[in-house]
Amino acid sequence: MSDPEKPQKQPLHPLSIWIPIILIMLGLVVFWNYMMKLQADKLTPRLPMLSRLEKNFTFTESNGQQVELKELQGKVILACWVFTRCPRGCPGVVAEMKKLQDEFGDSADIHFLTASVDPDDKPEDLRKFTENFKLSTKNWWFVTGPKDDLRVYMTKYFGFQDVQDVPEADRLTPDDKFLHDMKVALVDHNGHVRGLYDISSPDPEFAGFFREKIRIDIKTLLEDQKSAK
Repeated sequence: MSDPEKPQKQPLHPLSIWIPIILIMLGLVVFWNYMMKLQADKLTPRLPMLSRLEKNFTFTESNGQQVELKELQGKVILACWVFTRCPRGCPGVVAEMKKLQDEFGDSADIHFLTASVDPDDKPEDLRKFTENFKLSTKNWWFVTGPKDDLRVYMTKYFGFQDVQDVPEADRLTPDDKFLHDMKVALVDHNGHVRGLYDISSPDPEFAGFFREKIRIDIKTLLEDQKSAK
């Protein structure tokens, strides 16, 4: 017989059991998703933004026509510096760029740009240069422009090092007039320079590293570009 003065235990409401369980389960789901995102972030390359192509520039292309950098807006760009009579590393840079064009050139979302550091390079010199190296110009511009404006643009916006004049006594040949940056700049579809790659380095280990890295980064930027469409 129950004591009428003793308080009776209230039966547990089902919600008082299930609500904490549900909250714990939701917490586990959120935690799991967070951990998966952290793992994905570790696997996704995070490319720096070194500079940005903030201004347009007008070049003269190897066919003699004027082309503007803004025409490449929305594309991934690979850019380098050479000159047609270069006795040093220019052929090596161009050879590596050609390999990249062979691999990625079928994409309409990528374009190649090679500018001459030599103000004496005329469009016909650039055209002969492409013919000698059997280079396709379907998505590859070989360009020149006013010496000072071009050099300022390539160093300020693409991030290349300044061109140095070679003293006459130090020249390998009479045409060995300039020392210039042999790296390749990689630009994303928003005009941000995301990397500079020494893919023609004389050091095989450095060259191998940068050749592998630039391919990984090109694929990353092309995927980013597709996602943005």
